[in-house]
Amino acid sequence: MLTLKFGGTSMGSARRILDSADIMAGRAGLDRISVVVSAVAGVSNKLQAGIDGCISGAVAAPYVSELRSIHSDICAELKSALPKFNAEAVMAKINVCLDELERLLSGLATFGECPTSVHCRIMGMGELMCAPIVESVLLAKDQSVLLLDSRKFIYTTGDQKEGDPDYARCSEALAGYRDGSSALAQILLFPGFICSWIGGTGAAPVMGLLGRNGSDFSAAIIGAGLGASRVEFWTDVDGIYTADPRVVKDAILVKDMSYEEAMELSFFGSKVLHPKTLAPLAAKGIEAWSLNSHNPSARGTRIGKGPFESEKDAGPVRGISCLKDCAMISVSGSGMKGRKGMAARIFSAVSNAGISILLITQSSSEYTISFCVRKAYANSVQDLLKAEFALEISTKIINPIYVHENCAIVSIIGDAMKQKRGVAGTFFDALASRDVNILAIAQGSSERSISTVINSDDGDTAVRVAHQFFFNTVQSIQVFAFGAGTIGGTMLDQIREQQKALLDQGIDIRVMAVANLDGMLFDAEGIDLENWRDKVKACGRRTNLDEILDFVKETKPLNPIFVDCTASYDLPERYIDIFKAGMSIATPNKRANSMSMDFYRKLRETANNMHVRFLYETNVGAGLPIIDTLQNLFKSGDKLTGFNGIMSGSLSYIFGQLDDGAKFSEAVLEAKAKRFTEPDPRDDLKGTDVARKALIIAREAGMSIELEDIEMISIFPEGFSLEGTTEEFLARLPELDSYFAKKMEALKKQNKVLRMGASIKDGKVSVGMLEVGPEDPLYAVKGGENAFVFHTARYTPIPLTVRGYGAGAGVTAAGVFGDILRTVSWNVSSF
Repeated sequence: MLTLKFGGTSMGSARRILDSADIMAGRAGLDRISVVVSAVAGVSNKLQAGIDGCISGAVAAPYVSELRSIHSDICAELKSALPKFNAEAVMAKINVCLDELERLLSGLATFGECPTSVHCRIMGMGELMCAPIVESVLLAKDQSVLLLDSRKFIYTTGDQKEGDPDYARCSEALAGYRDGSSALAQILLFPGFICSWIGGTGAAPVMGLLGRNGSDFSAAIIGAGLGASRVEFWTDVDGIYTADPRVVKDAILVKDMSYEEAMELSFFGSKVLHPKTLAPLAAKGIEAWSLNSHNPSARGTRIGKGPFESEKDAGPVRGISCLKDCAMISVSGSGMKGRKGMAARIFSAVSNAGISILLITQSSSEYTISFCVRKAYANSVQDLLKAEFALEISTKIINPIYVHENCAIVSIIGDAMKQKRGVAGTFFDALASRDVNILAIAQGSSERSISTVINSDDGDTAVRVAHQFFFNTVQSIQVFAFGAGTIGGTMLDQIREQQKALLDQGIDIRVMAVANLDGMLFDAEGIDLENWRDKVKACGRRTNLDEILDFVKETKPLNPIFVDCTASYDLPERYIDIFKAGMSIATPNKRANSMSMDFYRKLRETANNMHVRFLYETNVGAGLPIIDTLQNLFKSGDKLTGFNGIMSGSLSYIFGQLDDGAKFSEAVLEAKAKRFTEPDPRDDLKGTDVARKALIIAREAGMSIELEDIEMISIFPEGFSLEGTTEEFLARLPELDSYFAKKMEALKKQNKVLRMGASIKDGKVSVGMLEVGPEDPLYAVKGGENAFVFHTARYTPIPLTVRGYGAGAGVTAAGVFGDILRTVSWNVSSF
């Protein structure tokens, strides 16, 4: 005997019912089966809407008419697909239910309330109307089927809406239908959710319900009572996943799971079978299978006793769940410590009110006991405890009862957690990496689950990041690019070229926004970067940083990074706002790091507080590893004692040409023609850009210095005018040729060359021309190369030198791209 349960989505349309019937017929060809069906998808919600509406005085007829239309449309479609389907007979049975429904709803409208007995009769009608449809479909397919009334086989006590089964009586009632009995029908068909409820000793059975996931529970009770070898739960997903696929898009299908793991996951909100459903199956060792009626060839997930072969390669965590809409209640005070019976009073008061406690935690000092309940019960619990501890609160032995609303409980669950060290640490590190604040922690003595209470808004973020840490799934980067000119545009092209290769390596990089002078292209799912330039021009959307910040704050993407490839002076002033929104920043824009020292410190302080990255490797050496090298040196305790550097590709080219006998004016014009310089070469020749780079290096080395503190030594002779237009300036350049020719002739006699760069010595920074000999690392640097010579306490007498090409959009864009990739780990901890 097999037991199959089909949920509402499997009954959602004529096509779905036919597909489900094919599954039933296929299973029936192998073994006798019992089948439990839910109501047609959406019908239960419409029944509840009818109750609510009629209590408020609405007319019953429209609700009934809508339900009649839903079922008659399905029957008409089934009739066209299955000529043997008896639509008239089925609708006759359904109309009996609908007539009763109209009478009941009219009564609610009259009296303005819904007694529990009436509620149960109305809410159970969805299953009572669906079961005859399935029966007729199976008969039309020439199957041997017997429709049975679940109310004659499932008996409950306790809460009428959510009854507790009398398993002995259920088993006795089902005995005549077990294998080997006289009931020879190959398919036994039951409506789910409904039962007979017994209100007390000697009371007559009346209609009751099995509560949340009631049809699942029906299948478990029937499967256990009939001695099924396994119970299959057919839904609209391939099985049970490591996390909710709607939250974690790359969640992994779990092949096998123990009863205990499944119970823990379902209790904390995961879409897994409810513990009440699993309990009767676990008691008899009956396997439960979660299968997909939309994809019946999928293997599905098995829930059983274990151990399973598939567990050998699995990690300690089997799933991550998030239960939202919770509230945390805290009872605290100096009078708690050593006082007997305090916990008993708290939990008895809550229990007596029929409110379930989701999680409990207590401080070791005994000062505070905290527990979680559903948010809807928070005010009631607060009132209960205020009354229970009124005397203690009035005498200040206990503090006022505190309620933290809008909480979520995020749990990691797995049988193997107790065999693996560091699981809890990894979980908490994951949450900390995305600035998720933990309000409380609880761990079961079985070491099968670890739960944290966090703010509800952080629930999805916590699940996503924990999943990434434990399951080595794709690491994500969400890029918001401002500035899509020469450097920014090249960077976007590089991302487009590398997206597939990076995805193959487990890094999913998506550009969510591209903004430039033409406008802002934005897509919450990621922009297709093919022809992105044309798309930006055509988008018609005004660039709006605040729109991006609001989006990030609201949706909390897992790893957002703001990329500033503009030359803007204003945008860096918003970096603190960007950090506070939870975004990292990568930028070649030197403006932020060369503003006031107070702002420089504030940037780092804010980034650290928000647990985000500030990445600016390209501020100084384009694609050369300068900043990272310096930071690692200084973190390890080294100290800068001196520095010389050529930090401008254009100036490197110009002064290198002088070595070969070129005139200064010719060298400048050639560099401009090759687009090495700014459109106005004065911007390079004045050394302002070099000064900003030197300032950043000095600050990285620990110097508290402002831009105006740097000594600027002009390369121009006294009296040479820098005024006028660019063309006027270029026309005067030949006046400098003799000046530089004399310098070069004098230096040549000393076997030296002329370079333009910066120096740091004895706490002072200067920018200007450097005269260097063959022993100096800067001697051979020309042709657009950059070179950085660091004298440190450890690198002496031979300095640390970083040298390489320091100009061009390609290398700078690659440096920014590299900074973006530094926000993910290439070696995630393996579990």
